[in-house]
Amino acid sequence: MSLFRFDEDLGYVYLLSHPIESGFPASASQLVELLEQSEHADCEIIHANIGKLFSATEIGDQDSLAVAKAIDASIAIRVDDANMVAEARITVACGGKMVSVDKAAKALADAGVKRGINQDVLEQFLGQQFEQPAGMVYEEIVAHGVRAKDGTDARFVRLCMTAQDRVLSPQTKDGGKVDMRDLGAIITVSPGSPLMKRVPATPGEKGYTVFGDDLDPKPGRDFELQVMEGTKLHPKDPNVLIADAKGVPVAVPRGMRVDDVLCYDCVDVTTGHVEFDGSVIVSGDVKDGMRVKATGDITVIGFVESSILESASAITIMQGAIGRKRSEGEDFSCHIKASRTVSVGYAQYCHIETSQDLLVDRQVLHCDLMSRRLIRIGKGEKPRGKLIGGNVLNALRIETGELGAPSGTRTRISIAQNWHELKEKQEEFKTFEKRLSDKVVEITRAKIKANKSPKTAKRDAFLKKLEMSEQQLNQHYKRNQRNMRLVQQKLARLVKTSRIKVNELMHPGIELTIAVDSKQFTRIYPPNMVKLDEGKITQHFST
Repeated sequence: MSLFRFDEDLGYVYLLSHPIESGFPASASQLVELLEQSEHADCEIIHANIGKLFSATEIGDQDSLAVAKAIDASIAIRVDDANMVAEARITVACGGKMVSVDKAAKALADAGVKRGINQDVLEQFLGQQFEQPAGMVYEEIVAHGVRAKDGTDARFVRLCMTAQDRVLSPQTKDGGKVDMRDLGAIITVSPGSPLMKRVPATPGEKGYTVFGDDLDPKPGRDFELQVMEGTKLHPKDPNVLIADAKGVPVAVPRGMRVDDVLCYDCVDVTTGHVEFDGSVIVSGDVKDGMRVKATGDITVIGFVESSILESASAITIMQGAIGRKRSEGEDFSCHIKASRTVSVGYAQYCHIETSQDLLVDRQVLHCDLMSRRLIRIGKGEKPRGKLIGGNVLNALRIETGELGAPSGTRTRISIAQNWHELKEKQEEFKTFEKRLSDKVVEITRAKIKANKSPKTAKRDAFLKKLEMSEQQLNQHYKRNQRNMRLVQQKLARLVKTSRIKVNELMHPGIELTIAVDSKQFTRIYPPNMVKLDEGKITQHFST
């Protein structure tokens, strides 16, 4: 027979009779032991009442017989600062009622959680109450918001090969051998041929918080197809660029153009110098002393020997470019200049200048190089070419296998030289800002003086003129501030991205300048990266 009764309405466990009456249990410790062995073991024992039962000299009221209390499970909801995660925390019941699905749903609703509730996780979370000990606190994430998915920028997909693509993919002969001079048929297109497809920008996908608030995505940037010479938009699909003339397709940013093409077996004294409004393809060599100038791509399958090549587009030389050894201060006999990428097998005694990337397959010997962006000597993701002697006049990044030669050949490298130009612009903007400030002071003084004079039509007209001048100065000031921020951002980006990566060996004899700091290297170094840290040239070695 049980010594206890449970009042479900009040949630208390009572002794059926006072120990003074029944003589049992004999002590407080025995009562506690009996409680822990009973079906009410999970309830919270009221030790204060139990102590009074065994210290009292007379029987008290009904409340004095309450020896334990049933405590219901509780649930609390916490939402993170970003409103993207809702975490539920349950304190397991001590002999009381568990948290039901309905109670959990109400707690979520009271906390404002409306979306992203995972019902399966919630039910499993509530089910753990059967396994956890009384009074235990445990928690689980039961609702997730969804972050907005930003849109993608417009993309441009080429639908045809260019002459440069064909050069970089020579034809395979019988037996699997490759003939580096056999390009197959020259890539040409006819009117109506598809050239490029524009994949429009996407708006992105909306997200939401657990409170149900919508999160707007950042739409992708949209760019239009550039309709260049010899091209037009497809009459039925404005996202497709087609040829409008017969010629050689040339890739340009966000579009293509179709150039007239001029083809030569070689360029020598029999052909004379070449100057052409379009693309030029030479399947052989460009001989000593010749000049080739084109508005389109220049492609040479053979060698360029002490010649001048200039292109308003890209230049590709499959074999190599070779000039004559020169004396100090003498101009190079081989000069290559392009507005876009220059690709060459190897180069020796040449001046090569490009507004984009300079890509050399094997090695560069005693050349002057200038690039707005990357100079890469070697192929693949880890180039292993050689850069020996000469001067790098400017570049943003250089990557090569070996830099310099074991003999200590003097190799001078300057990168991030745009730093000087940007600093000059920064000083110009600072000087202009000071001039603007002086003008504002002059106008302010003039306004004060005018306001002290008698009110006349002439005075009012003068004040109006001063106000207009002040407004113009404010516009100039805001524009100047924006320009100063842009220059500062460019300087920071230039210093951060400028670096030299050597994948194999750096030899002695290297004289390096990055922006304004210079350093000489007088011994051999293993693979390393050299860049500017806090204004000083530092080396970072591969592990």
